[in-house]
Order: sequence, then structure tokens, then C-alpha cells
Amino acid sequence: MRTKSFLLFVFAAAFMLVLLQNCRPDKTEPPVNTDPDSLYAGTPVTLTKPFKFPAIEIPTGINLTKEGVQLGRMLFYDPVLSSDSMFSCSSCHKQQFAFSDGGNAFSTNIFGLTKRNSPALFNMVWMKKFFWDGRAATLQLQAEDAMQHELNFIDPNVVAKLQIKPQYVYLFKKAFGRPGDITKEKVSNALTQFMLTLISSESKFDSVMRNQASFTAEESHGFYDLFKQDPALNQQQPGVGADCFHCHASSSGDYLTMIDNSFHNNSLDTSNGFQFPDNGQGAITGNQLQNGIFKTPHIRNIEVTGPYMRDGRFTTLEQVVDFYNEGLKVSATHDPLMKFESQGGLHSLSPQDKADLIAFLKTLTDYRFLTDTSLANPFH
Repeated sequence: MRTKSFLLFVFAAAFMLVLLQNCRPDKTEPPVNTDPDSLYAGTPVTLTKPFKFPAIEIPTGINLTKEGVQLGRMLFYDPVLSSDSMFSCSSCHKQQFAFSDGGNAFSTNIFGLTKRNSPALFNMVWMKKFFWDGRAATLQLQAEDAMQHELNFIDPNVVAKLQIKPQYVYLFKKAFGRPGDITKEKVSNALTQFMLTLISSESKFDSVMRNQASFTAEESHGFYDLFKQDPALNQQQPGVGADCFHCHASSSGDYLTMIDNSFHNNSLDTSNGFQFPDNGQGAITGNQLQNGIFKTPHIRNIEVTGPYMRDGRFTTLEQVVDFYNEGLKVSATHDPLMKFESQGGLHSLSPQDKADLIAFLKTLTDYRFLTDTSLANPFH
């Protein structure tokens, strides 16, 4: 009996030892997380730098992720952000017009007719200041400004509308993790992430720069002999040129972004002293020497972003070219680059020159960007 009892004791002890070994936590394996939203990491998104474009720098405070971009895209197209649930960002920024309000000199927002032409939204990752007057120093501040002044975003009310939508509750958790609260800052952050992905770099012009296509004779003349030439400095062909590149090339001198990230008075209006119909940057800074000065607009996709100028006064590219050739106005703060202002314009472009310059400008249209389904309204 004693031997039998001893064997039973040994068997029981061995069983308990095995049981304890199996129950001991394995320090090499983390505990299973049953809540996939509690430890958010996100799926990183890397933007591809187009050929010869400047380096891409994601703004401070923005963690670009697939989930954040998806949320931002939905918010961009959803009128839920406006106080009356009638207007969205896409109301004034339509993809087929390169996210401008094509065809409208002034857009209509929740308060009525706006006072300036809605700028196109693309390649903003390379932009330094935003709005015609440069009042927003970052893209996220631009988003917040537009939410407030165009959509009348009222924080508690809009957040409450979002919180009762299960899809948005889920998406905000996926985009920003826990706590899963919805805030104005997260809304603008998500919108910023989506807008950073709006990159246009697949026009015919880009293909030519990559040696994958060729200009026609007219397009070549428009770019090399007109767009890129200052008639006052052209030594090979004195007096020939349209002098566009000073404002529509990057500060590094390349032509890929087609914007200098600067501000100019382009001799659009005659001033009464330092007073203009719209004081532009001067109204923001309080410096009258900056009155009438505005941000250089995009000319990529210019074929589809009319009407043109800050107030949409020109409906065609022909009118724009005519203005620079023979319509400049003398004003107190004119830009030194507008060196032909005193004579009212270049007065050197022939009808064929004008046609060739416009032919080149149309090579900047990026049809892929205008039809990219990954940027389109996700609710359709």
C-alpha cells in the first residue's frame, strides 16, 4: 500500500509540475490584444517624388497613413462638416477641374458668394503658404481656416454629427487610435493627409521632360522661345520672349512645380495711392507696401482651372495672354519683375506667338490626375 501511495504521489506531483509549466506565461510572446484599435500604429504612406521635383517633406505633426488619408478623403467630400450639412470641400474644389471651382469666378459657400476665385488644390506638399493672401502658414491651418470661413464649422455641433455615425467613429479610431474621440484638430489633420496625396505630375509636359514624348513645333516654340525667355535679356533673339518663368518656375530654377511660392503684384489693377480693389497680402500683414500683392497661382492644369486671376476676371487663356502682352496697369506696389508695366505690357507677341504659348500651357494638363478614381468621391 505504501508503495502504491508513493507512486500515486509521484504521479500527481509530476502532473502538477507539467500543468504549472504549461500555465507559465511565455515571456517571448506578448499577450494577445483583443482590441485592435487600442495600440494604433497605422499603415504608413510614402509619397513618391516625381521626376525632377523637389524633395517631399511631410509637415510637422502629420503622420501620413492609409487610414488617415482614407478618412480625409471621406471628410473632403462629405457635407457633414458644414453647419447646415449642405456644403463640402468638394463643393468648391472639383476633381475634373484640378480641384478648383472650374467655370465659376467666385464660389458659393455657406454664407453666399465668396470674394475670390477658389484656387486649385494639388502639389500642396511643395507649397509654403496658402490662400491668395498667404494667411495660412501650413496646410493644416489652411484646412482649419476653410472649415471655419467656408463651411461655418461649429465644433460641438459638427463633432456631434460625426459621433452619431458609426462609420466615422470606427474610422477615427483606425486613423488616430484611442482615445477614440473626434476633434476639430483630427478632422483638419485627416483633411491635410488627403490633400497631401493630391500630386499632379503626369502631363504631356512631364513626359517630354522624361524623354518619353516630344513637343509639337508650336508647343516647343511656346516653351523654349516664349515661356522661358525674358525679351529684355534674350541675347540670342533680342526682344523675343514672354517672360513667364520668373514667377512660374521654382526658386531652384526648375520648371517642374511651375510655382515660385512667392507673392507678386502682377499689375492687374491701377491703385489709388496704396489702395486697391483687394489689398491682398497687405490686408493680412498691415504693411501697405504689400497691398495688391497675391500668391503666384498654379499654372499646371491651367487649361481646366479657369476663370483666371484672383477674381476670375478672365474667362479664357487668350485673355490672360492678351493681358500680359497689352493690358498691364501702373500701380504703387508693382513687382519689379513686371518690367513692361510702364508701357502696358510686352507688346511683342504676335498672334502666332500667343497661340503657341497657349499650346504649351495646355501640355500641362494632367488627365490622369483629373480622372484618378483613388481621389474621387468615395460616396459615388
